[in-house]
Amino acid sequence: MTTTRRTPRPFEPAELEALRLSALQMGRPDVWAAMSWLRETGCRIAEACAITSEEARTWQVPPWWCRRNACIRHASFVIVNGKGSKKRRVLLTRRAVLASQVLLAHTSNGLVPWTDRGCRYLFAQVGARAGVAGVSPHRFRHQAVFDLLEASVPVEVVADMMGHSTVDITRIYYLTSKARQVTAARMRSRRRRSSRV
Repeated sequence: MTTTRRTPRPFEPAELEALRLSALQMGRPDVWAAMSWLRETGCRIAEACAITSEEARTWQVPPWWCRRNACIRHASFVIVNGKGSKKRRVLLTRRAVLASQVLLAHTSNGLVPWTDRGCRYLFAQVGARAGVAGVSPHRFRHQAVFDLLEASVPVEVVADMMGHSTVDITRIYYLTSKARQVTAARMRSRRRRSSRV
């Protein structure tokens, strides 16, 4: 018996902006912060729900001159328990730390103030109000993978960062990445022009 995987679909920039506005109009900056945190880290919602508020309070925003954790000395990391109790280290970008600070202002018992199920409900509610279909916590993980691949991060590195058991799982995203397809078409046309065939 073979199982078919649904092709992951990233958000369009207009959809992300609609979600941000929807969450803020609903008076839920904490929901938008959770969405941002998941997108920046690529964590699963269960991994995020397991992070304590005490641990999250230790994360420091890197200095302004240290662009997006570009210097290792000021980088913050969190160890999460992934699928099959496999531990992995997750880099916290500047945006992720700032999003965590918004979340911590709304909770005292963990980074994410809701259960896994509650988070799904809130995300779907914000998505419905924004007119964006299929909004779920896991889709922000998909978005993180697409963001990394479209920034030309090698697929093996992305697989390691996301805790994928094999690179083949990450390749699914690689193959459906629009930017990758456009880049490949440009490279092909350049090659044809240079060979004059």
